[in-house]
Amino acid sequence: MIRDERPVVHAEFWSLKRVVEVTGVSKTEVYRQMNLGLFPRSNGYRDTPKKRFWLSNDIKRWQQEQFATRRPDIDAELDNDFDELLNS
Repeated sequence: MIRDERPVVHAEFWSLKRVVEVTGVSKTEVYRQMNLGLFPRSNGYRDTPKKRFWLSNDIKRWQQEQFATRRPDIDAELDNDFDELLNS
C-alpha cells in the first residue's frame, strides 16, 4: 500500500461561474485581473486541461486581501460563519 504523507488540503474546486457568484467580479474582470497578476490563477484538470477551476482557499484569501486593503482598521480573518455562507 502506498502511503501519501502530504497534508490534506480542505479546498473546493470552483468553476468560473461559482467564482463570479462569490466575488461579484465579472468574468471579464476575473481574467483581466488574473492576467495582471492581481487575481488567483485558474488550474486545469489533469484529464481535461481546457476545463478550468479555482481553489476556494485561493479565492477566500484574495477576498480577505481585498477587504484588508480597503478597511485596514478591521481584522479580516475568515470565520466559520463566512465559510458556511460561501459553501451554501
